[in-house]
Amino acid sequence: MTTLDTQTNLLNYESFIACMSGLIREDNRSFILVLLDFRVFNSASHSGIASGTELLVSISNLLQASFPDAIAMARYAGDRFAMLLPQKPRMANERMAALNANSPGYYAAYSLAFFPQDAGSPQQLMSIAEDKLFFNKRTLSLKQEEEMLRSEKMKIVGELAAGMAHEIRNPLTTLKGFLQLSQSQNYNIKPWYEIIMHEITRMNELTGEFLQFSKPHMDDMKQASVCEMLERVRFMSESQAVSQGHTISLSLFNVDRSLFVVVDRDKIVQVLLNIVRNAIEAMKEPGHIRIKAKLMMDELVLEIEDSGPGIPQDELPNIFMPFYTTKESGTGLGLSICHKIVQDHGGRLTVSSVVGEGTTFCIRLPVTADRP
Repeated sequence: MTTLDTQTNLLNYESFIACMSGLIREDNRSFILVLLDFRVFNSASHSGIASGTELLVSISNLLQASFPDAIAMARYAGDRFAMLLPQKPRMANERMAALNANSPGYYAAYSLAFFPQDAGSPQQLMSIAEDKLFFNKRTLSLKQEEEMLRSEKMKIVGELAAGMAHEIRNPLTTLKGFLQLSQSQNYNIKPWYEIIMHEITRMNELTGEFLQFSKPHMDDMKQASVCEMLERVRFMSESQAVSQGHTISLSLFNVDRSLFVVVDRDKIVQVLLNIVRNAIEAMKEPGHIRIKAKLMMDELVLEIEDSGPGIPQDELPNIFMPFYTTKESGTGLGLSICHKIVQDHGGRLTVSSVVGEGTTFCIRLPVTADRP
């Protein structure tokens, strides 16, 4: 007895298997079993029972229109479909490609199994086709992820290019204005010399930081002493802090001179110095900066705490974005570069802050079991 699926009027699974068994038993003619899975696109563009049913009906209508010569067609396992086609492998793949090219807003992962080449029973054919479908879906998912990453990278490149163009246009506009003014004074730029040089220096710094931001890898990865790096950071920033009335302390928890990490030492020191100097600049009143290090499982956790004014919650999500800055003379690339350096080391850089109490930057770096 043939039973139809109530939503699509196609065969149900049991009737489809019975039809395949009859072909093998009575006709023993060659055919192709096609399995299709549309699940990848259902949840993204449809919701609810009604819209789900409409989608299934739409797909079944599309399949019937695209494959009028199908020997049998069924819906099974939710929103999967199966067909038996009397086609050659090359033609079947071409028709599936055409189906995906013409489908309205969704794309089917599919697999093919051939009788009698691949197997001699319906159950064996279904098993082979299911295995192929699983592999094809995984391949399709990986390709989609790659496309999303590529698209995201292109978006970031576009944003960086737009930000770079905007940042360079400002000093160029200033330079152009002063040069036009100097024309009326026989090109005497002396009154604006310092401003012109400042703008040129700013462009030079901006392009230098931009190139550093776009550099893809670390240069000199090797074992480095955690204690030596932190002491270097404190030594290099202490004079600036003291000159502005601040103090710096270094606290080590279960970290001693035997702890080494595989890093580009100069890059990590650069990250720490940048964060410490930002803290120094942020504290308008005499304050304290505390550099802390601790070993947690297989991670080195570095924290830089300050007693400054803190960062408003609505600004926190933006501080690692390229060209975002609250400083009058900042390029907005410093923390973006720090974030990228830490990521390139396989680590994480996060920030927490309370307005009126201070800010804490946290760097987590992987630690290997190796020791020098």
